[in-house]
Amino acid sequence: MQNFEYSVASLVRVSGEDALPYLQSQLSIDLYKLAIGSTRLGLRLSLKGKILLSAQIIRSGEEEFILVCQDSSAEHVIGLLEENVVADEVEFEIVAGSWMASHLHHPGSYDQALEKIGLEKIQAGNAYAHQAGWVYIDPLFPQCCLTVLYTIENLPSWRENLAPSDSSMLEHMRLRAGLYRPGLELGEEEFPQEGGLEKIAVDFDKGCYLGQEVMARIHAMGNVRKQAVTVEGREVHQGLLPLTLLNQQKKVGSLKSQFSLPGKKEWIGAAVIHENSISILKNEGLQIEGSEETIYPLK
Repeated sequence: MQNFEYSVASLVRVSGEDALPYLQSQLSIDLYKLAIGSTRLGLRLSLKGKILLSAQIIRSGEEEFILVCQDSSAEHVIGLLEENVVADEVEFEIVAGSWMASHLHHPGSYDQALEKIGLEKIQAGNAYAHQAGWVYIDPLFPQCCLTVLYTIENLPSWRENLAPSDSSMLEHMRLRAGLYRPGLELGEEEFPQEGGLEKIAVDFDKGCYLGQEVMARIHAMGNVRKQAVTVEGREVHQGLLPLTLLNQQKKVGSLKSQFSLPGKKEWIGAAVIHENSISILKNEGLQIEGSEETIYPLK
């Protein structure tokens, strides 16, 4: 079993008499269907339907929700969520601590991970309070990957005998499975549909929320103009991501991430590419601006 450790940017508690209806109006999922002790990935979209924020949402009480934000600071999260508060009885609070996530992976089964942390069972869609943190299955990571949240100030005892593995290995598994991370590879320039997030983080049968009209329009039309794809290259580029991708000196997409395994120059990553250039990527490859490298779809 492997332990892939990540720092978590923030946890935000949303509570109050109007916490449920207010979040329902702000996020892309139907929170009325989220029972106490359940969890789902949710998005805060712009009015144009682009991704401003993603969070693993845990319903921790009748009037309380915990937002686990992998890449967004608490100040950014609270600032976005407070924008439309008028007379709503809702409070936003930073959950104290330096939060970490261990993604425990064992091919084919959750049993070893559950035994390691002392939990008897796990069910997708549920979040389990555990040793001052939570345990759940994160839909953005491969199957048989168990996510355990805890703080540096309160490290779990099981971690002492399970050394961290190189996180690039998990990123390779994720990208090979066609899973793309909001906040890293999908952001303020992308629709959820461009990375397959509408399948897990958008409900099309709920009431009004920010970006709903655009989501409904795309859902009815059935397509978007860009697509996230997993690509590979020969050597990690030293420029800051995202990097512009070119075809005959014309911008056709962006390279959003690169991950190389220990001791390897080759890498795989995620790119968001215009629909008209997907076939060019497959047949001829695309160039990274400022580099001589040509990238191709992952074989």
